Amino acid sequence: MSTTVVRVILNTEDDIFRDVALPAAATLDDAHRAFAAAFDLNPGQMASFYRTDAEWNQGDEIPLMAMDPAAGPSMADLIVGDALGAPGQRLLFVYDFLEMWSFLVEFVRREDREVGSPEVVLSYGVRPETAPELQYGDGGTGSGADDDDFGDDDEYGFDEEDLADGYSSSEDW
Repeated sequence: MSTTVVRVILNTEDDIFRDVALPAAATLDDAHRAFAAAFDLNPGQMASFYRTDAEWNQGDEIPLMAMDPAAGPSMADLIVGDALGAPGQRLLFVYDFLEMWSFLVEFVRREDREVGSPEVVLSYGVRPETAPELQYGDGGTGSGADDDDFGDDDEYGFDEEDLADGYSSSEDW
């Protein structure tokens, strides 16, 4: 048996994340409860995962409960290792549709140890009291006017000055 470690990043300008180790048999339903607990959110709220690509573009929904089984699987139907078990695999996670806590979830590593239940193995930053407003690539203006102002940025938006200041891509973690 192995353990899957994923990073759950609060979608905000501040660096706030938790690395959570999940048992090999954990479902996305187990993960959703573990993520809510890791961020000390009110338990029992509705939530959904969304498939995503490398740029975090939202794709198909994986709901807590499938209202129409023909539409696709629910969280209880998918094992974490299948949805987040390899480098490059990512999901968006939205918790509590009234508050709209939004998280970016990505695979970190597999470990050759067994955990009986989900556990937080790394915690960084303090969760704000209220859900932050969602952050968008163009600052929420929708204009995209600033997209090419810094032509020397890499694919993650970092330029040489940022890298010299100690920022690194997730590939360096």
